[in-house]
Amino acid sequence: MKIQIWSDYACPYCYIGKRHLEQALEQFAHADKVQIEFKAFELYPHAGKTAVNTTQQRIEQKYAKSPQGALEMIDHIEKMGKRAGLTMNYADVKNTNTFDAHRLYQWADSLGKGNQMNERLMRAYFTDNMELANWDNLAKLASDVGLNGDDAKAMLASDDFIQAVKNDENEAQMIGVQGVPFFVFDGKMTTSGAMPVGRLVAILNQVYQENPNDISEGASCGIDGCE
Repeated sequence: MKIQIWSDYACPYCYIGKRHLEQALEQFAHADKVQIEFKAFELYPHAGKTAVNTTQQRIEQKYAKSPQGALEMIDHIEKMGKRAGLTMNYADVKNTNTFDAHRLYQWADSLGKGNQMNERLMRAYFTDNMELANWDNLAKLASDVGLNGDDAKAMLASDDFIQAVKNDENEAQMIGVQGVPFFVFDGKMTTSGAMPVGRLVAILNQVYQENPNDISEGASCGIDGCE
């Protein structure tokens, strides 16, 4: 079974949804037959190379929330992450452009380190609060998963994997992805959002038995916001 996941490193529900899927696979009898492919999606394609606001400020502006309302949303996401076993310092993330982070993943994946790189990028953003548009940071993250940091910088300075990321984004547009995480199970069934573990287990079994429904939805993030 092949699972394709469109996600962004700046999406809290993508990290939570990823962990939920991993926990579901622990309960799936055929997990050894599952192949996961991560696909690029940018929630903030026009973001710059450095952070210009806090999470609270961004939520207040994007959702027209009061300061207290923004803090409550942050607290809800951090608690949701904690229930999934994650340490998410969402209040302190440094939101920047993630295009080069997606390129780094594509490069790492070509070298057999895709899963490790994806996890490290997520943790770097939500736990370590690193700017993912910074090439020094990306080179360090590459080193953290056993790749050569100088080679990572050389790749980032080239045009390598630019088209690969654009292809993922174009494909997302073609199949109608509006929010992430967005899962495609074996090309047969789609789900949008951070689905509960139990629901994912049911979907895995359902798809394995080749009896899919059309679509399921959970908490997700789109360009216009998270819901």
